[in-house]
Amino acid sequence: MRSTKVGSAGGRLIRLAVLDAVLATAAAANLTLVYLLYTVDQPGSSLAGFVPIMAIGSVPFLVTGGLLAWVIRNERPSEGDQPSRQAVSRLRMITGFGLPFMILGGLWSGLAAALLGLEQDSAAGFALTLYQFTFLAAVFVDTITLVVALRTRTSHQ
Repeated sequence: MRSTKVGSAGGRLIRLAVLDAVLATAAAANLTLVYLLYTVDQPGSSLAGFVPIMAIGSVPFLVTGGLLAWVIRNERPSEGDQPSRQAVSRLRMITGFGLPFMILGGLWSGLAAALLGLEQDSAAGFALTLYQFTFLAAVFVDTITLVVALRTRTSHQ
């Protein structure tokens, strides 16, 4: 009975990692969309000035999501849908190191976008409102994935 419980936790970990990778990518794309829509709405504004701000906010999400996708792709299910020890270890490292950078970079870049003075009924304002939810969802799921990865026991292989 104990092995079934561990196996289901392992399957849950992989599903959470997939959701984490998807939400991290969505948050990065949404943040970039805010700045793209702002430059389209404001004649004379240049996207080049916003590239460092977009990079600081988006790169941590993209790197974390990409590394999670790499681990998920390379994972071969072992006995009872339980992830390998190596996959669990990698998921712990990726989510643990990625989380602070996602929080700091995403929050800083999102606050910079909020200070642009976007109108609520503009496309960029709507994208910023949506970013608030994707940012929180990505950070929340990454935190849950880290906790589940830390609590997942692996068989000695």
